[in-house]
Amino acid sequence: MKEVVVHPLPTLTTEIHDIPIPTPAQDELLIKVNVAGSNPKDWSHITMLKLSMNSGDDVAGTVEAIGADVTTFKIGDRVAGFHKMLTPGGAYAEYAIVPAHTAFSIPDNISFEEAATIPLVTLTAGISLFRRQHLTVPWLSKRADSPVAPLIVYGASSALGSFAIKLALLSNIHPIIAIGSPSSSHLHSLLDEKLGDQIVDHRQGAAGWRQEIVTALGKNSCSGGIHALDAISSDQTWVPLAQLLGDLAGPEPAVRPLLSVVSGRQTYEENEIPSIVGITYTYVGTAHEGAYRPNMPRQPRDAVEVRGDVEFARALMEYVGRKLATGEFSGHPYEIVPGGLAGVGVGLNKLKAGEARGKKFVYRIYETQGIKSN
Repeated sequence: MKEVVVHPLPTLTTEIHDIPIPTPAQDELLIKVNVAGSNPKDWSHITMLKLSMNSGDDVAGTVEAIGADVTTFKIGDRVAGFHKMLTPGGAYAEYAIVPAHTAFSIPDNISFEEAATIPLVTLTAGISLFRRQHLTVPWLSKRADSPVAPLIVYGASSALGSFAIKLALLSNIHPIIAIGSPSSSHLHSLLDEKLGDQIVDHRQGAAGWRQEIVTALGKNSCSGGIHALDAISSDQTWVPLAQLLGDLAGPEPAVRPLLSVVSGRQTYEENEIPSIVGITYTYVGTAHEGAYRPNMPRQPRDAVEVRGDVEFARALMEYVGRKLATGEFSGHPYEIVPGGLAGVGVGLNKLKAGEARGKKFVYRIYETQGIKSN
């Protein structure tokens, strides 16, 4: 089969080569890839680690073979899933390997392209909100009379920010304060102003959006705590966000405000961060591994909790498949990069250059010369 190897250094380039079709382990699926999706980690992780490999992890296609222990899928099923990071069998290939518990069924009303935008970022958002911050999972839904606990999402126009908002809405979490670009039409369709949700323009600068949000929510008015997700987590974006949480909570909050971050390259120990703000790093690999790696920053101390991320991932993926079928959940805006596997290098370089702008890049693998469509 054909596979892309991504070479991150000295500049990002790609190479298509031929390798044997992989064999799924007992709890895995072999997927004939129709569409692969890109994420920033597809170039950033391998650059940091100085690795050349097939770094794609978002897969959409049909089940070609199943492991001995798999009972939830059958050959021929339309599925999407999250490949185990930094292992063989990635998404940028004719066939890919995905653990069955991080895959979901694609209903007939959802295209492969849309499905390929969903797995990794949805799991990242879900683990951040419901595992690290212990918000009510969407299949239970928060009670309407629960104490007010706003969710603030920085980078709301991004795929991660948008999926966090979608999951929060399914959990009946309000108000949602989306710090992003007001020109992102998909944000307007998600939020409900009657419940206090609002979009705050990030372009006014940190001082501006901090004051706007403090005015909107009011100091010491969040009896159930304050929750935030920094969906960007670069260039110290978390510092003004943490300061905002401190502004809202006051000096002695009854419930400690919590902030989730998603870059493992930082320590999050800046002196400007208020001591009352709890910061936790989300490593989406816990969906597969049930553990952080020892040198990762701001990770939970409870190993049992983290091991539970594996079963949480299974439940969330099953839930996503059901909600896609009913129209209560959807993918992210996307752009098809032409050329199939030959377009992966183009897409990753555009992603690295910050050209995604509220959409995800996806690749139709069957457009690769010599590969047939499903």
